[in-house]
Formats: sequence, structure tokens, C-alpha cells
Amino acid sequence: MSGGDEVDAIVLAAGQGERLGLGPKAWLVLGGRTLLERAVATMRLVTDRVIVGVAAADLDRARTLCGGEVGVVPGGATHRETMLAAFRAGSAPLVLIHDVVHPFVTPALAREVIEAARGRGAAVAAVVATSSAYRGAPGTTPVRLAAAGEIWLVRRPFVFRRADFTRGLATAGGDEGLSVILARVGVPTELVPAPSWNIKVSTADDWAVAQALWGQALQS
Repeated sequence: MSGGDEVDAIVLAAGQGERLGLGPKAWLVLGGRTLLERAVATMRLVTDRVIVGVAAADLDRARTLCGGEVGVVPGGATHRETMLAAFRAGSAPLVLIHDVVHPFVTPALAREVIEAARGRGAAVAAVVATSSAYRGAPGTTPVRLAAAGEIWLVRRPFVFRRADFTRGLATAGGDEGLSVILARVGVPTELVPAPSWNIKVSTADDWAVAQALWGQALQS
């Protein structure tokens, strides 16, 4: 089932890619398409309502690339500010948060997260950690936090009800995560298992992995 007019899909694309060191991630090319093109194309298969948040300097470029049926708004100085700008530009009862740094999100995964949020109130794609997790630093004795299979790494998309998030924002502070804001108003977030290759591109190593994954996909 697609989102139709029921879901606003927000694509966050205003980051400058400081950690990656290759410029804004929205304009990196993977498999012949920019990460922004990939994200928008995926969301257009899920819902009729797509809103993109980009750096103010990239507004014209993004509008040309995305076409007239996609809303494009100027982002803010932070990830949270960009998300809120796009959130306020929409009105659908369900909101899906996507990000260009998750280039392997599929329409099928997005639909699965949407369905989970319809029933639970909020849901997010997540990858289970297959190794034990430790806290520590080089040269120190690490402290084990959890065994393999007990830790989940949050990915995208994240879907929630607009009304619940609006209520949570009234008392939100700092950089609280979406699940924390929603939990404050009594809405739990359901984890939806995602494949391990649903990676997040943050560093040069991540980008190398993304390129390798894409190359492997072409060969399979």
C-alpha cells in the first residue's frame, strides 16, 4: 500500500558533508544519480507528497532536479532545523523522515515502516548489531554493554503521526531524538528490521562501502 496523500515524505538534504570531506552529500553521485535524486525517486514510489530540505544556496538547483511536483524548502543550520522547516511545509497525517545519507532505502522497506507506524504510532527501520558492543577507548579496558543481537542501529526511514510529534515538540529541548520526543507523549517507536546493507554514509569509509555495494549490486 502506498502513502498516497496520507504521508508527507521528508527528504533531508541540507548537510554540508564536513566529516565526509567531499562537499554536500546531496550532490554526490552513486550509480549515475545524485544521492538527492535517488532519495526523491524512492519516495515518489511511496507517496505523492515529497518535501525536500536543502541548503538555501542550493534551492534553484534542487528545484530543477526534483521537478515541480516535489516541494523544496530552505533548510536551517542544523539537521533539526531542516527537518522542522520541511515538517511545517506539509500537512499529511503521517510523516516519513528520510535522508540522502541512506542511499539504499527501498520502497518496500519504506512501506513496511509506514504500515508499522499506522498500527503503533511510530516506527523506524533499524539494523541489528551482529557483534557485542563495548564502551571504552584505545588503551583502556572496555566495558561490555550488550551481546550480539541486543543492540539495534537506527536507520531510515522513520515514520510518525503528525499530531503526536506536534504535541511532543511543545516540550522538546536540545537535540532530542525523534523517539524520545514521541515517547514523552506516550507514543512508542516500533523497530522494523532492515537489511545490514541499509547503511548511513557519514565518513569516507562509509562512502567507499556504498560504492562497493552498488558495484556488487550491478554484478549480481
